[in-house]
Amino acid sequence: MDLIDRYLAAVRRHLPRQQQDDIIQELSDSLRSEAEERAGEIGHALSDAEQSELVKKHGHPWLMASRYAVQQYLIGPSLFPYYKQTLVLVLFWVVLPVTLMTFLISGISNGISARTIGHVISAIWNGTIYSIGIVTSVFYALEQQRVRITTLDNWDPGTLPDYREGRAIPRSESVAALVFSLAFLMWWTGLVRVPDLSAVAGLNAPVTLVAGPIWDTIYLPVLVLVIVQMAISVVDIVRPWRTIMVSAIDIGINALNAILLIWVVQQRPQFFGVSGDPAQADNLIRLARFINGGLTWGFVVVAAVILLDILYEIWQITHPRGVAIKSVAV
Repeated sequence: MDLIDRYLAAVRRHLPRQQQDDIIQELSDSLRSEAEERAGEIGHALSDAEQSELVKKHGHPWLMASRYAVQQYLIGPSLFPYYKQTLVLVLFWVVLPVTLMTFLISGISNGISARTIGHVISAIWNGTIYSIGIVTSVFYALEQQRVRITTLDNWDPGTLPDYREGRAIPRSESVAALVFSLAFLMWWTGLVRVPDLSAVAGLNAPVTLVAGPIWDTIYLPVLVLVIVQMAISVVDIVRPWRTIMVSAIDIGINALNAILLIWVVQQRPQFFGVSGDPAQADNLIRLARFINGGLTWGFVVVAAVILLDILYEIWQITHPRGVAIKSVAV
């Protein structure tokens, strides 16, 4: 038995039983013809090495047999777009936001440590693996049952956005903004407690932060602004194509945020008073100065960032990057 016969025998083992004879006969004729043509070119029968070279270029027997097999899919072409989009939705709209929210809550409540970061990485990994497995299993079952999703069959072309009306907003950016706003809202409404600052201040006894009257003054305006900002993020997630109107509302909200921050800084308020062990009065005073000074400069920096964001949004509106559309004469 020459090398071609051995190759054909190896291919046969990987073929469906009912098709083996026909496929092997076709493949044998092709290989023999190619061998004869090659022998005619070199003027002698092919040696083992030359047969090996001829057979090798046709691929491993398993790969050769797979070319004749009926095409099979884990998830077929009709369901794959839905599968891919579902994975994106689950990973970036469920797993990632929930993990980040847990990280923020844990960080605000207990402080950020190596252990906290390790838990977050583990949660992201496990959540990703489980999510991919569950989504894949569901769509595999749908594929096996020959289910066809018809949700988008009756879509209306009239709902397509006009690129000249705005610009695309990455959903990842909108989700991140929504998660941050939600975390801030949970802290602002008191659902998440302020961490103990005793260790930071080098104190042996616990300290108590006493909120100044400025917080009562700005509580309601900040609450309304955060809720409106969250609504904008939701709109951007649902319709990731920002129109002039949405951009104008976003600029207005950011302008109000900046004005409020600047006003607060101008009041030079005592954000927090610090009470604790009288024996450590000097440390308490230093801690109070540190907190209030840090918050003041923090407000200034945030206001500057917001103003830059406003300028960037205005630049985006005045310099649209739409897709060029060429008219085609019919």
